Amino acid sequence: MITPFGLRHIGLMRGLQTASVELDPKSALLGELPRPLQAALRNCFLKSSWGTFTYVARAFDHPNYLWGFAQARGEQSGRVWRVVRMAPHLDYSEDIATIWYRLLLHLCIAAGERQVQRLFACLREGSAAEDVFRQASFVVYCHERVFCRPPRPPDGETWPRPPDGETWPRLPDGETGTDEATGQLSPRIQPVQSDDCSDVWHLWYKATPRPVLQTEELDNSRGAPLLFDALGSDAGQAHVLRSRGGQTLGCLHLLSRPRGAWLRLIWDPNAPGCAAEMLDHGLALLADHSQPTYCAVREYEGGMQAVLEERGFVPADTYSLLVKHTTVRVREPRRRLVPAFEKRVEITPTVSRTETGDH
Repeated sequence: MITPFGLRHIGLMRGLQTASVELDPKSALLGELPRPLQAALRNCFLKSSWGTFTYVARAFDHPNYLWGFAQARGEQSGRVWRVVRMAPHLDYSEDIATIWYRLLLHLCIAAGERQVQRLFACLREGSAAEDVFRQASFVVYCHERVFCRPPRPPDGETWPRPPDGETWPRLPDGETGTDEATGQLSPRIQPVQSDDCSDVWHLWYKATPRPVLQTEELDNSRGAPLLFDALGSDAGQAHVLRSRGGQTLGCLHLLSRPRGAWLRLIWDPNAPGCAAEMLDHGLALLADHSQPTYCAVREYEGGMQAVLEERGFVPADTYSLLVKHTTVRVREPRRRLVPAFEKRVEITPTVSRTETGDH
């Protein structure tokens, strides 16, 4: 049995939120995701069309009465949901995969009823969670690798040791004498303006393979792609790189939070050197280097690994980007039933001879 979150589920959510799995790596690494119960209560009272939607499942047919929940975050466009949490984690029980599967199917139905066109998810490549999503008809359309540059230590100190026990590489100095770790501002890069959206759209269209375009493009209009939904918002800083002739060669999106910073770049494939220029500009904008910096690179964006490693980034995790298209229920207008005219046997009055004057 699966139902939308209600106040009767507060105790359940409080107990399960510590065993939940976060499926949005950017928000998880930057600490942007609210607690599951907090997100569920907020949308329960605000009734927002693009908040966090929570659905709770209980397996009455299981002897232990297993519980679980799924949360999806709606984008402002109203046509996209992103699966951001599932609970409990798959290692909790061998039957949890079934709970996840049922929840994912229910999410698709609920999204379709709200006119949502697509559900997206981001999972570690080759994980057990990816297998469950595939069984629920989610399809991998792209892979993305996240690189991390750890906080820069004070002079004379060594780098902190990462979880796997290896030592972070020391950041090198560039041949020109500028520290590549801190970056360098470029005069060709300026903050994005409202009239730059069309140029950014063309750049994204040029730099992105067609299958990814068809998946992430909201519709046939020239609206902002999903990758840069936040370009005109206060969620981060967006900058464009232009040539001397005014051609848009790249776009940089920077999101800085107390727990870290997130960089995302797109550039003209015919101008590969622009990636390093934008990356240096982004690092120079980050005044505080005491927090980790992350950069996401997709599989079709070749040549970035060497550029990142020169600036102290190391590979972290590789993620599979999945999508599922929903079936939207079409509401037909109710037709009013009109009784048909039927042929009936009627009595035809005869004409009296007296009335006609015949005698």
